Amino acid sequence: MRKAYIIGAALLMAACGPRPSAQVEKVEICTEVGDYGLLVDAIEITVSNPLSIKGLTAADFDLVNNVSGAFLDTETGRPGEPYEDDGMVVSRKGNVLRIQATPFNKAGRMEGFFKRVPWELQCAVDSALCVNPEQVSAEHIAVLDDCIHGEFSFGGLTREYMLHLPKDAKGKVLKNVPLLVWQIGGGEYDKDMMTVATANRCLVSLASQGVPCAALVFAIANPNYSYSASLYPEKIELIDRNNALQMAFIDTLIADGTVDGNRLFCAGASSGGGCTMRFMMQFADRFKAAIPCCAMDPIVPIHKVDEQYPGQYTDDVEKAWKSSDVVYKWNGSDMVAGPMDVDAFVKLPMYFVHAETDKTCKVASTYAYSEARKRLGAASDQVLIYSDEDLVRWGVHPAMAHFSWVPLLDDYSEGAPMAWLVNQF
Repeated sequence: MRKAYIIGAALLMAACGPRPSAQVEKVEICTEVGDYGLLVDAIEITVSNPLSIKGLTAADFDLVNNVSGAFLDTETGRPGEPYEDDGMVVSRKGNVLRIQATPFNKAGRMEGFFKRVPWELQCAVDSALCVNPEQVSAEHIAVLDDCIHGEFSFGGLTREYMLHLPKDAKGKVLKNVPLLVWQIGGGEYDKDMMTVATANRCLVSLASQGVPCAALVFAIANPNYSYSASLYPEKIELIDRNNALQMAFIDTLIADGTVDGNRLFCAGASSGGGCTMRFMMQFADRFKAAIPCCAMDPIVPIHKVDEQYPGQYTDDVEKAWKSSDVVYKWNGSDMVAGPMDVDAFVKLPMYFVHAETDKTCKVASTYAYSEARKRLGAASDQVLIYSDEDLVRWGVHPAMAHFSWVPLLDDYSEGAPMAWLVNQF
């Protein structure tokens, strides 16, 4: 009895006495994919002695250099300032201290336009609980951690991919679901797979809405095909070869019952908007709908050239689509130029998205594509042109007007392009 009493007294003294200094065993962060990259949602600190973190509250901590994910503040036009309210919630489970906060940019605060200042977690009562990115030993990324990451080869190419598959409430992968394949922008060309997957919300957009749809993105190693790529057959052939590879992989998903071959959708932005157009030119009969966003010009030259007369871009696009060698297709041994199925192409509904003041990919490309399709008989297309005011409402400064994929992937309100897509599932 006396031994038990001594042990109980020692525990009581430890609980009531000074808090012991924390001995940190590991630091982990929980992140999510934001509009412009990764955001930190929470920091988890594992300590050796749970008493060292007992009784701590949000008032004991401060986050430094924690800014939003946006490149520019919509009011000032400058890099964002740290949050005035960190939104911290502190909780403890055993020897793990969790500090949840308003999601902030994993890369830290921008100083000027080229330097990043790392975020820091400061603790007023125990310096051992101060944390910076260098101390992080593990990172958990919502949705992406659950994605399949692999490689696929076809037509002389090998490309990496990431694939999100929806699950039921018990964690079982759903079968025969719709699929959205996303075409990456030029800024992600020839980059590692994680850079591609976190550049925007292409893989997580539908999942964050609870929509049971698979999402697929490939890391394309082309050099950026640049403006007026249509002048260079070798660049166009490579774009179409990449698309043929993606279609071949999608066919494997259909064959094993992973996705529903009658519910295939495609979307992409910037160079990926142009690739979306070419993908549909190759495989219009395979897809149910597409969203080309701020599309580039891999069909006829539009950017960096001026119209010689009003409507020239549209005339040129229409003529190209009627050409006998406008698209490359795999014939079993190589990519061969030939005509496209115009009837299937115009029957496939498209929702064109662009920002009015986009200076990277001018809105003239969207008008030319949509008008040329209308001339050929397309009757189900829609067009959404964001004003500067629209962009600001979605946290995009007008100087970044090219980033029209931000409102595209965030907006599921009635009539919005993503809601339009989901309604066709």
